[in-house]
Amino acid sequence: MMLLKQISWPDARKHFLRTLLALTGIVIGVGVFIGIHTANQSVLNSFRQTVDRMAGKAQLQISAGEAGFAEELLDRVQALPEVGVAVPVIEAVVNTGLPGEGNLLILGVDMVGDRSLRDYDLETPGEDVVPDPLVFLAQPDSLILTRTFAARNSLRLDSRITMRTMDGERQFVVRGLMKPGGMASAFGGNIAIMDVFAAQKVFGRGRTFDRIELAAKEGVTLGRCREALRKLVGPGFAVEPPSARGERVESLTRVYSMSMGLHSFFALLIGMFIIYSSLLIAVTQRRSEIGILRALGASQSQVVLLFVAEAAIAGLIGSCLGAGLGLVLGKGLVGRFAGIVEGIFGVAERSHEVVIEPGLLLGAIGMGVVTSMVAALIPALSAARVDPVEALRLGSHQTLPPGENRLRRWVAAALGAIALICLLFGRAAPLFYGGYLLSIASFVLLTPSLALWLARVLRPVLGAIRPTEGTLAVDSLIQSPRRTSGTVLALTLSTAMVIAQAGTAVSTYAAIRDWLDTTLNAPLFVSPSENLESRNFHFPASMTPELQQIDGVEEVLPVRDDKIIMNGRTIVVVGTDLVRLGARTPRRRVMAGDFRQMHREAGQGKGVIVADNFAQLQRVRLGSVIEIPAPKGLLRLPIVGILRDLGGAEGLIYVDRSLYEQYWDAESVDQFRIYLRPGASAEAVKRLILDKFAARRRLFVLFGEEAKAYTLSLADQWFGMTYIEIGMAVVVSILGILNVLTVTITERRRELGVLRVVGGMPRQIRVAVWMEALAITAIGLILGCALGAVNLYYQLELIRRDVGGMYLEYQYPFALAALLVPVILAAALLSALAPGEFAVRQPLEEALRYE
Repeated sequence: MMLLKQISWPDARKHFLRTLLALTGIVIGVGVFIGIHTANQSVLNSFRQTVDRMAGKAQLQISAGEAGFAEELLDRVQALPEVGVAVPVIEAVVNTGLPGEGNLLILGVDMVGDRSLRDYDLETPGEDVVPDPLVFLAQPDSLILTRTFAARNSLRLDSRITMRTMDGERQFVVRGLMKPGGMASAFGGNIAIMDVFAAQKVFGRGRTFDRIELAAKEGVTLGRCREALRKLVGPGFAVEPPSARGERVESLTRVYSMSMGLHSFFALLIGMFIIYSSLLIAVTQRRSEIGILRALGASQSQVVLLFVAEAAIAGLIGSCLGAGLGLVLGKGLVGRFAGIVEGIFGVAERSHEVVIEPGLLLGAIGMGVVTSMVAALIPALSAARVDPVEALRLGSHQTLPPGENRLRRWVAAALGAIALICLLFGRAAPLFYGGYLLSIASFVLLTPSLALWLARVLRPVLGAIRPTEGTLAVDSLIQSPRRTSGTVLALTLSTAMVIAQAGTAVSTYAAIRDWLDTTLNAPLFVSPSENLESRNFHFPASMTPELQQIDGVEEVLPVRDDKIIMNGRTIVVVGTDLVRLGARTPRRRVMAGDFRQMHREAGQGKGVIVADNFAQLQRVRLGSVIEIPAPKGLLRLPIVGILRDLGGAEGLIYVDRSLYEQYWDAESVDQFRIYLRPGASAEAVKRLILDKFAARRRLFVLFGEEAKAYTLSLADQWFGMTYIEIGMAVVVSILGILNVLTVTITERRRELGVLRVVGGMPRQIRVAVWMEALAITAIGLILGCALGAVNLYYQLELIRRDVGGMYLEYQYPFALAALLVPVILAAALLSALAPGEFAVRQPLEEALRYE
């Protein structure tokens, strides 16, 4: 403590800029870590609360994916002795058409029984309003809105809202308003209630329900009730608590969670190397001071503890500041994460509250302190080994002894070999991720040697550009590799992070475009919604022959696709005529099996075709027999083909439409693919379809290119967070290089003063400083692009193995790398301007006595 007070504190005040920039490194790392995780958890927590509000007192829910199930099941569930109350629910999302409102979530419920599970807390402002909510919903055009939604849109009791139903446009009357709070606060108030049987007609559900919500009879345990329900409904239904919906959304965002964790880890590493570089400079400055301490009897352990304690204090201060920065970043990112949830659920989660988790803050602060202490170990050990006799000899301490270089290379080679073995033979996740970390560690250990070698390569290049200044700049790097190693490492890691994330986006976009070109190849798509993703409305199967009779139509292919839960994952099941589908999409990429044969066998009901990510995540292969849960029982069939398909985030299964109708008891259609006769105009056929159906049916006709554009817009939304992360990585890179280069160049004032004394002109000194900054940055960029290539490979493997199961072609993001180079070089040049100007303008006597 005495040494900290008498030595460390005065030095920190004297070199305030160096201390501030060292703190900035850890502020950035901890801030990015907390900001990303806080935004993610805030939205997910808000969504879980929304699910809880909507569930009310419901303890369990029964569902069969998105396909729904027949009304008869409700009677059987209600008759079960273990069930106290069970009510049907239909849930759908509609576009309000109101400016700035987006979508409205409509719950179709049976108010007679549902009020025992949920409290709607209706307002009754006057005697003219019938206070009984049962009367409100006795008429099929009734809606109950939230007071929040009504106030935003100047709606009141008896106001009318127009919605497009399956029978065309219809007006609905607001016959009740819910007070704010409870269920009415879900999705920021964008929720409405209507009668469940009216909802069946409005949304084209026929005689089906989406789910049953229930509570166990008094005195019956939840476990006993759940087991009885499972025996009653069979394996085709999911019996789970309402909270499972929140868990499912969280599982669908798993790719982002893992990606964010990886980027947070890199942000902390970057902060660590910024601190490392700053402390290494501090040791350089204070060598004479350290030598005096050693001569006065201070032990090596005391010197080590002094510098580690300094780093711990700096880490604690920086981590606390970083926590504040992280909360600000988190608040700014909440909207982006809310957009991801909206893409999954259909309604915006209006979460403006940032959830502050004490555990996350304490953990991040602890990691910041530990990271700072780890970063201080090498400079601290270097300080402890200072020989008092050599303390006043400048320069030699900045070189890397041949023995140390050889040891680094041998250790790096060993770690690299182990990482390669883990990659080739490590099937288990711990081995794979362990190999990933070892590959990074190997590269980090090699960085000083590689940086020295690249500096020597750059020497003739810069010397050819500016013989005197270029040679001086590179010689400074060659003679002082320790001083620049932290800068190079920080830039290397941040560049590698950008390259990997951009490469993943490029590879994914390429895969999506290829899939769209081979799958969505119909000239026209007929959908009950503005897009091909919404499954809130369904067409009757009787529309198929009507569409077939339209002039110019050669073939109509009805398609039904729904999501089911299979082995804990959300799987898309597509039911269609697979023989005709195979004939219309002959260019699909086959991963296993024969293309024609698989469609012929699956079309005969002898098997199913699955996507490659389904096979990867479910650990199945060609010929494996899978059990698909359906309302009419388990569908057991072998896999007769595996295709590259991105239609399901966690897997996709193609079954023939005859099997779908049999096991899902659903003849309705989600979309029609329209194929035209030769010479027919897509525009003309679209007009004919709209003329025939638009007046009596909710219907949208999309051109093939419009359908592709919509899917790509979903990808843009899904990768919106990726672009933000790339932007963050660039900011971290720029700030890191600004910080460390400013410190590095500022600490060379004495050396630059000597150059002026021996005849160096101000312009030459400026250019030498600039060229050194550019050389350091160029080395960091070269190494970062190389490490980014390795990092990208591991990230694509991570997606294939554990996240989405998708195989993505390796595509290095050359365009972004080309853009990144001038941006960071320009940042480096800007960071060198002020120190270079200061070096040539300060009095010579002050520069010469510096250090």
